[in-house]
Amino acid sequence: MPEAKADTHGDVVVGAGSTAAGETLVSGSPITLPAGGPWTIFYTYCQAVAATATAGESVGGYFRLNAKSGDVTPSPNPSKFPTALIPSVLGATIDVRAVNLKLIPVNYEAAGKAVLEIYYNETTAVTVASQIVAGIIFGKTRPVEQPYQFCDVGRAQVTAAAATALTSITISEKATKIVGLAGMLAQDGVLTTAEELLGFFTLSSNDIDFAPGNYPFNAAYSAGLGALINQGPAVMPSIIPVEIPVIGGAVVNIQVDLNTAVTNAAEVAVYVFYI
Repeated sequence: MPEAKADTHGDVVVGAGSTAAGETLVSGSPITLPAGGPWTIFYTYCQAVAATATAGESVGGYFRLNAKSGDVTPSPNPSKFPTALIPSVLGATIDVRAVNLKLIPVNYEAAGKAVLEIYYNETTAVTVASQIVAGIIFGKTRPVEQPYQFCDVGRAQVTAAAATALTSITISEKATKIVGLAGMLAQDGVLTTAEELLGFFTLSSNDIDFAPGNYPFNAAYSAGLGALINQGPAVMPSIIPVEIPVIGGAVVNIQVDLNTAVTNAAEVAVYVFYI
């Protein structure tokens, strides 16, 4: 059994939106919170990007939470939170556009085993359905941002749309608590037409009970179009505040899951900030 139990957890849903304007349930499997509640939901987020760049089409809208089981207080209705709005373009070449991670602070109390759905609303019809990563960050104690004393990183290059082991990090023997996480994602190698890039990373350990430990990357990227695709501007890290007690010397395993396979490897780096 793990020797430490995380006070902060994260979980995600991934999938496609709809080509029609209106709401779509993201993923056929909603988020089910673990037993042992009540849990406080601290943050929610939604990254939606164009899966195929099409001239004259904007992408974006809102997302909302729905307590399928009814065990969430207050009921998150209405909860129509904004997503990034990617403007339309004109021409045979469309550059890659980045959607930065935006954590939206919320305050809901959910019972153990509460079931939460996330819906995405596309404002206008699109030719190809958007790709989406959305989720929540929750736990027992609301994490507070604080100065970091140590930071380590695991990195690799990934192409597969499947759970892929990234690396393992051994936490310093002096460590007492993980207080921040940052997942960096960007395309490396030659850009390929009609390939979007987004996903999430997962933490696990034999020494720390992270589960569920699924978190979003700093950004998601719309597909480009044409022979002269340019990448968007550099995206800075988005550090997710967490409260995770650790055992000094604990080994943290990291894996990554992309929504869609990419032809040339994506550069992935996951940073663990701790004190």
